[in-house]
Amino acid sequence: MSVSVVNSATVASSIALFIAYISSALAFQAASTSPFSRVAQMTSNQYRQHVSLRVLSKESSEEIVDSEDEDDDWDTDSWALREIKFLQLPAASTNAVDDDNYDPAVDTTMDVRGLSEFLMEIGACSVSITDSDKDTPEEDPVFDEPGETSCTNDVDDVLTLENSYALVLDDRAVGRNIWKRCDVSAHFPASLDVSTIIDSLRYTFNLPAAPRYSVDDVPDMDWIKHVQESWTPIITRDSKFVLRFPWHEDDVVMKACQEMEREKMQAAMAAQFDTGVKREGAVVNFYNEDSDQKQEERAYVQIELEGGIAFGTGEHPTTRLCLDWVRNTTEELLKSNAESINFVDYGAGSGVLGIAAAAVVRDYDQRRRKKEPTSSSSSIETVGVEIDADAIRIADDNAKKNGVEMKNYLPDIDSLDDEALSVVMRAMQRKRNKGIETLPEELNGQVYDLCAANILARPLVGLAPVLASLVKAGGKIGLSGVLSNQAESVVEAYSEFFDDVKVADEENGWVLISGTRK
Repeated sequence: MSVSVVNSATVASSIALFIAYISSALAFQAASTSPFSRVAQMTSNQYRQHVSLRVLSKESSEEIVDSEDEDDDWDTDSWALREIKFLQLPAASTNAVDDDNYDPAVDTTMDVRGLSEFLMEIGACSVSITDSDKDTPEEDPVFDEPGETSCTNDVDDVLTLENSYALVLDDRAVGRNIWKRCDVSAHFPASLDVSTIIDSLRYTFNLPAAPRYSVDDVPDMDWIKHVQESWTPIITRDSKFVLRFPWHEDDVVMKACQEMEREKMQAAMAAQFDTGVKREGAVVNFYNEDSDQKQEERAYVQIELEGGIAFGTGEHPTTRLCLDWVRNTTEELLKSNAESINFVDYGAGSGVLGIAAAAVVRDYDQRRRKKEPTSSSSSIETVGVEIDADAIRIADDNAKKNGVEMKNYLPDIDSLDDEALSVVMRAMQRKRNKGIETLPEELNGQVYDLCAANILARPLVGLAPVLASLVKAGGKIGLSGVLSNQAESVVEAYSEFFDDVKVADEENGWVLISGTRK
């Protein structure tokens, strides 16, 4: 049996793991000889009485087991999984071969990656690695979020960066792409003996003492339902889109909308106070010159999504930025009495942007006909372009669920770079993708009034000529998936084809760039 989880795996370590397996099996069966075997045969309720679940271990597994108390009358419960969390482990092994003080006589060779794979090998259902120093002064981010921050890892060129974004460090040192101190959490079936797991770990990795760890129980619940309940409808503040999912009941959606209105009312009141007051007798008047009343006319537009593996469920700032742009530009055309609108969502993902544009037109017409029954209706043709065949199927299904016309296609292969072309060609060769078409010739030209592309800065720069070839003169483009420090390169790439290219909106370090086709 080989052990791939240890960086410096040897024949000796392989034999050690085999012995650990045998020892574990014997420990479970030897009820009369092992003090730990009694724990293995207890119900989980009994186990929790014997183990101080939230108390950290000190030196060895024996210290957390109270083997004196026993009560056979305890009731069983619904706990099915047990979590063992190993605390504050170094990213690298404690005695790595490349260490100047390496001593093969006391080689422990355990690092967090090796430990993770070892735990999976001996039966863990799942293993995760997290930063021990998260939200503390000692936190040293590896994957940096957008904002005025930078990673402080001891790599020279990283230290020189300021305002770095979404940074991922390369592997120039052991543990470079992992935090300096980590917690490793593993879920095991509740029937397994924790002390045997700890002893196996100590023996396999030649540890003088068990690492610090805690033990907790994981409730046996419907986790899908639990996650769904915590995933509330997403409400965009200004554009007033309601992104709901199949499990959301109407009362949940209504509550989310009411909460958004409450927050907006509080913000409006705060703004009024900020702009000053004027007392006229017993009356206090508030003034807010920057107040914008146009949003009050808007009704909420609901979109039901089944995101699956496709990007675009409204949680990310770039999707919200694009939704705001879609509603603003679509309503501008409708108010200018446009009879028809052609909209393309390039990089459609879940299809949310195209569906949103079609839903705005539909709802606008419905409200207008209520006020003016004889008024003519507007139409919209919405097209999605996507290199991911799975996303195309999801987008088509989402359009049907929302009762709008939106057809999604693979891009024209002549417009693709080598990497995207290989993805599209593979998709076209799969039998399950039969029926998915590439963008037809009549839709592959300057026919679109509006073009939204929520991708990433680098591909957007390369796609500038392609997207420009789709937008008619005077048409609008909205681009996102761009960090604020990347905006300049995107603006420069599109200024050749569009007028007034600028950063039109920003949220949490992400921007939306807009322009008008020359």
